[in-house]
Amino acid sequence: MPSRGRRAPAPTDRGSAPWLVSALLATMIGLALWGLTPVLRDIGWWLEAVVSGAVVLLVAAAVRSIALRRFWGTIAGAATGLAFLTATFGDGSGFLGVLPTPETMAVFGELNRAGNRDILEQSIPADATEGIRFLLCVGVVAIAIAADGIAHLLRAPALAGIPVLVLLLVPSFVRPDFLDLPLFALTAAAWLALLVVHSRPVARRTAVGVGASAVVLALLAPAVLPAVQGPAPDEGSGGGLATGLNPIITLGDDLRRGNPRHALTYRTSDDSEQYLRLTVLDDFTGRSWEPSELPEPGRDVEQIGPVPGLAEGVPSTTITATIVVGDVASRWLPVPYAPTSIRGLDGAWSWDPEGLTVRTERSNAQGQGYEVDVVLPAPSVEQLVAAGSGPAAGMERYLALPPELPDSVARTALEVTEGLVSNYDRALALQQFFRAGDFTYSEQAPVEDGYDGSGAEVLGAFLDARSGYCVHFSSAMAAMARTLGIPSRVVVGFTPGSSVKEGEDDTIVHRVTTHNLHAWPELYFDGIGWVRFEPTPGRGTPPAFAPLDEDDPATPDVDESVPPPPTPAPTSTAGPTGAPEIPDDEPTEVPDESVASPDAPARAIPIGAVLPALVLALLLAPAVLRALRRARRLRAVDRGSALDGWDELRDTAFDLGLSSDVGLTPRQFAESVAPLLDDDAAAALARLRSAVEAHAFDRVSTPSDPADVSTVVHGLRRGAGVGRAIASALLPRSLVRAWLPTAARD
Repeated sequence: MPSRGRRAPAPTDRGSAPWLVSALLATMIGLALWGLTPVLRDIGWWLEAVVSGAVVLLVAAAVRSIALRRFWGTIAGAATGLAFLTATFGDGSGFLGVLPTPETMAVFGELNRAGNRDILEQSIPADATEGIRFLLCVGVVAIAIAADGIAHLLRAPALAGIPVLVLLLVPSFVRPDFLDLPLFALTAAAWLALLVVHSRPVARRTAVGVGASAVVLALLAPAVLPAVQGPAPDEGSGGGLATGLNPIITLGDDLRRGNPRHALTYRTSDDSEQYLRLTVLDDFTGRSWEPSELPEPGRDVEQIGPVPGLAEGVPSTTITATIVVGDVASRWLPVPYAPTSIRGLDGAWSWDPEGLTVRTERSNAQGQGYEVDVVLPAPSVEQLVAAGSGPAAGMERYLALPPELPDSVARTALEVTEGLVSNYDRALALQQFFRAGDFTYSEQAPVEDGYDGSGAEVLGAFLDARSGYCVHFSSAMAAMARTLGIPSRVVVGFTPGSSVKEGEDDTIVHRVTTHNLHAWPELYFDGIGWVRFEPTPGRGTPPAFAPLDEDDPATPDVDESVPPPPTPAPTSTAGPTGAPEIPDDEPTEVPDESVASPDAPARAIPIGAVLPALVLALLLAPAVLRALRRARRLRAVDRGSALDGWDELRDTAFDLGLSSDVGLTPRQFAESVAPLLDDDAAAALARLRSAVEAHAFDRVSTPSDPADVSTVVHGLRRGAGVGRAIASALLPRSLVRAWLPTAARD
């Protein structure tokens, strides 16, 4: 009796074809990964991901070359992939460094959450953080295992390209113009080579012809199909706040939301209002303000270093702030300046000694409740004036300006500060220049007039239009300060919010919403450190300093003998500081991407919804094609074709791995599968065999019944078992039977 299962050829019979197939799969994966280079910076992530896929395929090929069963190669490749992930991303938690443990799974869970958050938060091109690199390697390992199993176990090389195709199409979901057609053609060429290697000589021309036609169709389809547009953002939908590596990138979109959403609440030991900082942006690249350094892991936030630049003799007070973050997804922690100790955080957090910002690699500010001890420097006007008129030593990076900065920025700064000597007087003059009334606050004007964003080129247009929001005011004042030799940087965070009394003791609680998102400049004064200024009209409160004993005659426009009064923020529609009452558990909504700034991330369609749908459609495509073929054959049987019914039974047995010899006679085939069938299915098989034999010998017989075909098909599936039945339905090998080598068909 012929064998019912798939017989693996002896190792000596395998030759170099399996190695060549694995090499071509690795090439396809490497080419598809290269398509992500417009999305992610550098190429270190690409090398790491390619290695992860290559080791899986290499080990699988090596084991398959000596093992008696093909499946051992795929199993060995999967084990190698897991070991690679453990060694690379397990933080030493694996047994012997490569065998995963429960602690390793916990590390992987943190990396998964961090990677997904980084994808949502960053702009393009994004930094390949550890979380993103982990997700890439996990995806590549999974694709390599799937492609190896499809090509070698199921012997369906045409279908092995489906997992790689998903990877190849990912950049086009981020932005349609990221689809690299030459790269697509190269990957397709490797796929066609795979078909040639894995096809019988007589079928190679057909395989290559069909494959090449599919590639040409895929290349031409974008030119004739309509563009896909994402749905309009749902005003009530929840989501994360864009506070990734560079929060200023999407700050404009965050501010343009229709309704404020709860971000956090805080209270202080002295009931004072506090600006809450997220991150410091000190590198003015010309394209945007960016952080030049990130907090290094390992700096314990329970003990934060001294306040940069703060000398003895400058008055200060110490308070404690208790903060509860709402549904705001952020790796930057909202804290007042200057924190000295933080307690109660979940996860690993670290601080930056220059900016005193707090950040995590794998945790999240969302839902955190913590206490912060804060030192509040309170320099006097006299001390600020005494800080001098030139840049402090070692502050060169806070004075750097891009070459494309418009000349009008420096020229305006000189005009505004003409005749003033001290850095403090000039800083006050710059602040007053923006707040005096000639400038207006508007979140829409920069978008409508085409100068939105934080890059150097927009500052000239902003100074001419004299209308913008906090990004423009803070960027302009910081850049103008640098042209005057005053070290400066931009800070992103929250204004103090609105105050309410709660509880029986009337505790003052400050409620902060997404309308309190803000950017402001900090300027450096020798012996004092970094000092906040507020140039944005209608937002926040300018800082107040202790007065001089007497008015300084050098600044007739400013009376330093009394402290400058706080400027309350008006409750205007342009940008309210005090927000309406909203529930604490109300989620932060997704930024409105229908009006995006030039620096905003480009997303043509919602990848989170479309990509899974595309993957599902690709995975189900073979099953749908097989079902259509079966339906066509059953209709032919109903019209009297016994041969179509018998072809369906042969293909079903081939898909299930029960019989692969096309040379079996109907009687031999029936005898080989009969033990798997119950009485009803066996009787139906006998009737079908009788009909096909009568047709072969031109004898008159009873026409075949489509119901008999269906009965035998169901019987074969039951006899083969659930696992084989599911595999045969999802990946029916009979679709590519003509392309398979003789060993897979006989």
